[in-house]
Amino acid sequence: MPRAANRLLDVDEERLVHQFPGLDRKAMGAFFTPSPLVERTLSLAMAHLGAGPLTVVDPACGAGAFLSAASKLWPGARLCGLELDPAVARLCQARVPEADVREGDTLRGGLEPMLATTPPEHRELWVGNPPYNGTSPVLKDASAYAKLRALLPLALPPGTSLRDDFAFFLLVAAHRLSTRPGVLAFITPASLLDAFLYAPLRQSLLRMLTLREVVDLGPGAFQGTQVRTCITVWSSLPGHVDPPRFERRGDWQHFTPEAPEWRLAPTTPEASALDARWSAEGEPLTTLVPVSLPGVKTRFDELLVDADPERLLARIRAFAAATMEELPEFARSHGLPEELLLKLRALKVGPPLEVDAKHLRPFYRYGGARHRGTLPPETRAFCYLDRRLIPRGDHRLRGPYDPHVGAVKLLFNVRELPLSAALLEEEGCVHDHRHARFAPLYVPKRLRDEGLRVTRSSTTTEELGPLVPNLSPRGLEWAETLGGPLPAFQAIVRFLNSQEVQRTWAPAFGASRVVPVPLLVPPPGQE
Repeated sequence: MPRAANRLLDVDEERLVHQFPGLDRKAMGAFFTPSPLVERTLSLAMAHLGAGPLTVVDPACGAGAFLSAASKLWPGARLCGLELDPAVARLCQARVPEADVREGDTLRGGLEPMLATTPPEHRELWVGNPPYNGTSPVLKDASAYAKLRALLPLALPPGTSLRDDFAFFLLVAAHRLSTRPGVLAFITPASLLDAFLYAPLRQSLLRMLTLREVVDLGPGAFQGTQVRTCITVWSSLPGHVDPPRFERRGDWQHFTPEAPEWRLAPTTPEASALDARWSAEGEPLTTLVPVSLPGVKTRFDELLVDADPERLLARIRAFAAATMEELPEFARSHGLPEELLLKLRALKVGPPLEVDAKHLRPFYRYGGARHRGTLPPETRAFCYLDRRLIPRGDHRLRGPYDPHVGAVKLLFNVRELPLSAALLEEEGCVHDHRHARFAPLYVPKRLRDEGLRVTRSSTTTEELGPLVPNLSPRGLEWAETLGGPLPAFQAIVRFLNSQEVQRTWAPAFGASRVVPVPLLVPPPGQE
């Protein structure tokens, strides 16, 4: 092998990828894998692979980190890699010349020609770090999505969808190995382990393969990102096996995934006991507080949000007065980066914008765990709330009902760590912080009793009924023992921020189920 190729084998893939400054790594979900992490993943897989002829498959091979390491561990193994980017694929081929590296898309059948020639006596090792990008490009390809979605014959939780590339890669690999012997070892986001939206995916994987290893890597395993990641190892090889092993920060234990969440992590007895007790004593948070909504996501805070209301109104008026040709000067004079010009131009399309000061609203930047309890003064700002400027209804104004008007709101998040809650006791809009929600203290009666659908058919606020406390029947009874609905909301905030929730319940269940709130009157002095 030429000396240059020898050197390529020993170079960390993160360094290699800097040869491609034009690669949109965020859009592609392409954060390439450091060598120690590659070696760790292959070592875990090797322990379950056994001996015999082997084909190694990396369905998103990048610059060849896994194939390069596999060529050293298994000399003579058949090596197969697929990569979307042509230049990166060529680098991978030069780095591992004995591999069969092709340009193509695994999620659109790109691996099938290579896999068709796999010798029947070979075991397959599927290994790699498939892309995770939140929203897969496959979603825009109806035919490809339908084929991938068919690999998961289970219903998804209401309001969710299969969206991330890594989930599709897992399904493709698992279906392949469900028909032949082999091992699957992928690095993925740790949301695979416990996020409620992946419960059907976990259940499907557990049906097809045997889970062998889980390593929770925590955040920061990849340069330039703080996403929590994990390694999971699955097998289709026959024979008796022990329960899967879970490792975090060097400590490990065996565990068994259990319905209905099929979490790929052990649950402490303390967390299970709390969950059982609280469920018996109370109600899930989203049952106790029946009406909650996502906050305002303007998608253009640089234009639509400001701490100074007069400055905000002046900026909106200047934007409305500027012609399409004057937008670059408008952006410069108001400190808007040049890359935002496309969004500014898009907002200019259509009838002229009529600026009205009534669209100016108080706006609170709720920051989740950073703002437990109450919102500090520095979170206050103002938003220009106009449907023309906030597309797709992201301010969640539904018919005649405006949920932002109420002066008291419970701010909280569910199934998203870290859990937190705060109480806003000033009228205003709440910023949409990740999966945070807000629940007004008072809501129209029909809305509380019948749900948000009534806002679509109602044309006046009178049709929605009088304002009533935003609590379930059991919650109303509980509130009476506390002195009213406001003390009940305050008690919910204290409970969600309590040490029992934060340190015991949330690490086990916070990403997979809604926290149950015990409806008990706290003893004197323990409120």
